[in-house]
Amino acid sequence: MSRLNQLQAAGELRPLSVAFAKFVARHCDVSEDSLLVVSAALLSERNQLGDVCVELARYAEQILFNATDEHEAVYAPDVAQWQGRLLASSCVGEPGAKTPMIIEDGRLYLQRFWLYECAVQAAITARLINIDSLQIAPLREGLERLFPANKYDNQTPDWQKLACALALSRRFAVISGGPGTGKTTTVVKVLALLFEQNPALRIRLAAPTGKAAARMVESIRGARKRLQLAPEIAGLLPDEASTLHRLLAYQDGNGFRGFRHNRDNPLLVDCLVIDEASMIDLPLMWSLLEACPDDMRIILLGDRDQLASVEAGNVLGDITGHGQALHYSQGLAALLQELTGIDAQALPIADGVPAIADSLALLRTSHRFAADSGIGELASAVNNGEAEIALRLLQSASVDVNELAFNDIVWLQPPTDSYTGLSAQVLQWALAQYRLYFSCQEVGQALQVFARARLLCAAHEGPLGERELNRQVAERLRMAGLLVGGDDAHGTPVMVTVNDYEMGLFNGDIGLLWKSPTGVLEACFPDLDGEVRHIPAASLPEHVSAWAMTVHKSQGSEFDEVLLILPNEAKSPLLLRELVYTGITRARARLLLHSTRHSLAKACKTPVQRSSGLAARLGWATADPS
Repeated sequence: MSRLNQLQAAGELRPLSVAFAKFVARHCDVSEDSLLVVSAALLSERNQLGDVCVELARYAEQILFNATDEHEAVYAPDVAQWQGRLLASSCVGEPGAKTPMIIEDGRLYLQRFWLYECAVQAAITARLINIDSLQIAPLREGLERLFPANKYDNQTPDWQKLACALALSRRFAVISGGPGTGKTTTVVKVLALLFEQNPALRIRLAAPTGKAAARMVESIRGARKRLQLAPEIAGLLPDEASTLHRLLAYQDGNGFRGFRHNRDNPLLVDCLVIDEASMIDLPLMWSLLEACPDDMRIILLGDRDQLASVEAGNVLGDITGHGQALHYSQGLAALLQELTGIDAQALPIADGVPAIADSLALLRTSHRFAADSGIGELASAVNNGEAEIALRLLQSASVDVNELAFNDIVWLQPPTDSYTGLSAQVLQWALAQYRLYFSCQEVGQALQVFARARLLCAAHEGPLGERELNRQVAERLRMAGLLVGGDDAHGTPVMVTVNDYEMGLFNGDIGLLWKSPTGVLEACFPDLDGEVRHIPAASLPEHVSAWAMTVHKSQGSEFDEVLLILPNEAKSPLLLRELVYTGITRARARLLLHSTRHSLAKACKTPVQRSSGLAARLGWATADPS
């Protein structure tokens, strides 16, 4: 058996990685044991795990794959020798070559991902300019009107006001911030001021998933009511949002697969606002920017500290410098002072900042979590990598402690440090939370009650994964006499796992299987107007049970109460800072964290590290990958 097949059989390589590596072996007429072929397998494998490229320095002078029964381990040479041996083949070239793989600045790419990255950088860079027709006086008056009570001093600027001014003045802008920092409120004010200048402006709202799009509309409607805008302006604000796939008119049929909107058929939009931008992968960002005319405003909203996209890339992280401190140029600081009246000296200013920095606004004050909020304190500690502080916060919130320092966080520790250990309190909590919606007589009310709490986990599979936890919760509900039947029983929550444009259902949409008054089983989903969509259960597209869901799938959602389950095994690759931070911040009022001490500490100290060259292309200094 060849090395590649043995590695696949051992679970070290996916079938796609093996197929690509074998293609390279045939195309270049080299042995499957060669460094070139093994490098190709590594590149494809890392790409499927989220990396855009392989940084040679990260793997140089190390074993790439362990020895198999018939083959010795492959040891990578130093970067210079490795790069030279790869470039000696006809399958690897330098930028611009028509080869399956490209090497640039010590990074090995698949050809198409190198093209994606270059195109995204070029499209963003072309937009890093101020708006030519900026009307300073009306905008300053509008900003003063929408931010009337400046409770900030010159040492603590009103970051929302500054973000609003920045977005108004730039063709490309990113407004980033954690939960409750006011991203939606800020962008509503941006749109209101844009409409005051031009009521005919064509504005679209979009998000990566249907769930995130629905949440975006809900948030904008709420902000519109709170702000008490002039009726003629409030009436112009968009009242719907679409998924990015629907915005770009994705089609798969009649001999065509792809997006109808592209460079040759651009979107007819003046301003595009995209929420939950951290979920956008590199290929999707490329497709999006290809369809955006050069004069279109683009505003991205998102939390740069949340999980990266499921597919390859960490585009929002690359754009925002991966947590680096943000500074502005002297020129932008002067413009923001002119627009807002905030002293430029109160702003973070530095010489030599990358051009992209002048398009970034970071909201820093959370209005969701009070000063004494355990959720807020814990999220901050995890996000800052402060494992000791996080553990100290949880220790004071342990269910074994009589006097709790915080009443909104609880630490549930597994009975042992074993890989499969699960506290009995998890299923007790699930029964207590989920039995509430079973008692509802009307499905609309049941959907509202079900949406208040959720069980979140790190993985799909495994003893603490989504599939197993859903099975155990269902079994507990059956034992309590609440769930009667199999996977299609009345009351079963379902999550759609594909986009079905004909049905109007999208990946991540959650509903309930519910019997109608006539006894017909239907799949019921809430819509944006508070009504319920009723779909025959037999017509439901691919789906899974949804008492438990992964943290990735929970992005764009909020729940009053969350029980977050981390892997017990401290070596788990899923123990990542961003995953835990994202899971914690899905909770509005109460969080229960099921974790060992070692697992939480490992997660706090392990940020996501996705290999990409986009941040460097945009001018950010990058850490040494070695």
